[in-house]
Amino acid sequence: MTRNPRELEDVIDLADRHGIELATVSGEIDLATPTGRMVARMLGAAARHDAEHKAERQQRQRRQAAEAGRISGGGGRPFGYEDDRIASRESEADLIREGVRRVLASECLSSICRDWQTRGVVSPAGKPWKPSGLRRLLAAARISGRREHLPRNTWEHTRPLLGEIVADAVWPGIISHEDSDRVRKVLTDPARRRNVEGSTRRSYLLSGVLRCGKPKPDGHPCGWGMIGRPRSGIPRYVCPNTRGTDACAGTAVNAERADNHVRDMVLAALESPAFIERLRDQDEPGSNLYEDVRRDEQELEELARDMGERRISRKEWMIARQPIEERLERNRARLAKVSRTAVLTGFVGTFEDMQVRWKKLNQSQRRAIISACVRAIEVRPANPRKRWDPDRFVFDWIA
Repeated sequence: MTRNPRELEDVIDLADRHGIELATVSGEIDLATPTGRMVARMLGAAARHDAEHKAERQQRQRRQAAEAGRISGGGGRPFGYEDDRIASRESEADLIREGVRRVLASECLSSICRDWQTRGVVSPAGKPWKPSGLRRLLAAARISGRREHLPRNTWEHTRPLLGEIVADAVWPGIISHEDSDRVRKVLTDPARRRNVEGSTRRSYLLSGVLRCGKPKPDGHPCGWGMIGRPRSGIPRYVCPNTRGTDACAGTAVNAERADNHVRDMVLAALESPAFIERLRDQDEPGSNLYEDVRRDEQELEELARDMGERRISRKEWMIARQPIEERLERNRARLAKVSRTAVLTGFVGTFEDMQVRWKKLNQSQRRAIISACVRAIEVRPANPRKRWDPDRFVFDWIA
């Protein structure tokens, strides 16, 4: 009936409250007497000890299996691998590599899922991909050939996206460790709009990229992100009139003309070899970050091994671990940003060629191209003498 002392006390209280006589199969315990209840409590405590001891052994076994890089028990076939969970399935492995490239190029997960659905790509369970499932797939250390461990007692409700990487796995990686670290950091970035990404598709290309440039009384521009809001059926970008904010709600611009103007300006910049070279120069520091991250990971593994073999105390381990983890976190954050030119690979060419490629992109991919070149675009008040004034747009170029 129970192996938990707390539950046993509840059972006894219920029996007393309702006058129920309790009996055991063997007949050796009489819960109607104080002595019988004492024996039941002792047996319950012993059963609880046995259960906790068994759980502790299982936790150690799972930890040891993870540190040896072995396959975890249970579960279905992972996407990208065969039924033996070791050999890679190349058709799915190519899709994983594609998904990683697109995420690092700032494309949202919902856009990738919609594309895969039109192509008939399904999960191992035969279901269409959703953003939550794709996020968990691409953030898993498994696809980089590394073993991840997340003890069950470290979380209560929703399983965290990331666990601790404890060893190289017995199966081959589909992507590199460096790309895995970068995509894991991108997908766990608090600034990433998870709720919007998985719910509605973006209909306005420049929402948030355009900034209101109308001067405030102090002379500084409003600076509030403009949003898409139609008037009389005509799409526009406006400074929002949102209660509780300091947005001025005094700037608006035709969405179609703004999109076309920004597109032409970005494509013209990308046609310049000097601009592309400046973008690439900003990404160069990432080459050394890979080595720094890997070196810090190895140091953490060596520290854990030293403590496990009692060469250092737990206190010494904690003191030595803290600066390494802080440095590792900083370098991983920097690596996540070294992906600006990835979206431009295969896109840059002549102005005419890029116009043709632009038409084939979805809104998320187009926004990624713009974000790779521009930090923000300020929209200043309109000139009443001009029907359309491109000089209103002030670009803050990344390079």
